[in-house]
Amino acid sequence: MIDRKGFTLTELLASLVIIGILFGVVIYLVRGTFASTMTQYDNINDNMIFEAARSYVLETDAFGSKEYACVKVKELFEYGYLNNAINDNRIVKVIRNNTTKVIEEIKYAHEC
Repeated sequence: MIDRKGFTLTELLASLVIIGILFGVVIYLVRGTFASTMTQYDNINDNMIFEAARSYVLETDAFGSKEYACVKVKELFEYGYLNNAINDNRIVKVIRNNTTKVIEEIKYAHEC
């Protein structure tokens, strides 16, 4: 009787197919988690910028008599309202109700 130790080609191919399927599922799950994490990061980043803009316009009375004030993200970084590496040319527009002096909206703007 012949003692055969080892795997047949079919067994090896079946193992590779199973490993490939598992690898594909893991990659799919990791990509979804990464995309979700980046979206959350962007939202947190935007909220931090908007709060810095709110502080800046209130502390410097940037409104004057207007209903809005604009500030570049780069300026918020330079003036110390943002202390991380956010340093770009986006413009943040802070809009308030001139009657009540309550800030109603903070958003990015293309120009001001």
